[in-house]
This record gives sequence, C-alpha cells and structure tokens, in this order.
Amino acid sequence: MQKLTQAFVVLAAAVVIPPVFNATVASRPALADEAELPGADTQFLAKAIVSGRNEVELSQLAAQKAAQPDVKHFAEHMVKEHTAVNEKLMNEAQRHKINTKGTYGTPPLEPSPEAQATKNQLSGLSGDKLDKAYMQKMIDDHVQAIAMFKDEAKDGKDSALRTLADTVLPNLEQHLKEARAIGSKIGTES
Repeated sequence: MQKLTQAFVVLAAAVVIPPVFNATVASRPALADEAELPGADTQFLAKAIVSGRNEVELSQLAAQKAAQPDVKHFAEHMVKEHTAVNEKLMNEAQRHKINTKGTYGTPPLEPSPEAQATKNQLSGLSGDKLDKAYMQKMIDDHVQAIAMFKDEAKDGKDSALRTLADTVLPNLEQHLKEARAIGSKIGTES
C-alpha cells in the first residue's frame, strides 16, 4: 500500500510540475535584451526621453521664431540631433518594454508641467527676448543632460544604455559649448 501511495504521489507530481515549471519559464523574457531594467537605468531612460523631447519642441519653436540667424541655425541643429538621439532612446524603452504612460517609479514619457510652462513662456516671446530665453534654456538643459548622461555612462547597469550614454555625451558637450558661444554673443546670463 505504501508503494502504491508513493507511486501515486510521483505520478501526480509528474503531471502537475511541468505546467507550473513551464508557466514560470514562459513568464520570463525570452532574451536577455528584454530583461527588466534596474530602477536607476529606467529612471535615466525616462528622464532622457522626456528631456530630449522637450529640447526638440523648444528648438522647433525657436527655429520658427528666432531673430538671430545663429540662434535659428542652432535650433534647427538641435531638432535634427535630438530627434535622432530620441529615436535611439525610444528603441531602448521599447526593447525593455517601458510603458510610455509611466508605471510605479517611472514617470510618463511626456512633457512635465514645468516643461509645458517653459514652452508657453517662449511661445509668448519674440525677437531678442526669445533668442536669449531659448539660448539660456539650452545652456541650462545641456548642463543637466550632461550630468545625467555622465552618471549613466559611469554607473549604468545596462551595457547598451551605458554605451549609448557614452556615445551621446560628446555631442551634448559640443551642444553646450555652441550654446554658450551663441549665448555670449547675444548676451545671455551664462
């Protein structure tokens, strides 16, 4: 009787365990690429996407309304370069299945109220006032972006994001240098 009970337990286990095991395996990502990002990497990616989108929107506005040819050219350059970087960042977000509406701990990938307020403020400006305000914003934003990308390049856990951050960093530094030169020429504060 004891052997019959043991045989029944073994048979029941053979029937029940494989589906449970398969469900556990199936819930894991098929590829290491699709693995969930560590929190800091997720935060970097979300902030970088939002920041990049904001820069593109402000630069589109400045490209249309700038008075100074240097400011207009810089804004057009920012639209082109930041759009390309944003595409790479969004590819990483999609690869890691980051929800664009945001999740616990990850903000939505859309403009913040502060960014919308800045855009509204710049929309109401024209001429030299717009040029100066836009260039000052680009200086401030690039200082923040450089710090964020440096941190990710140094401390990021995801190798693809570290590499992307390290690759983008020289361009951001060049943008800051150009923004400061134009800003100095037109009389911004920084």
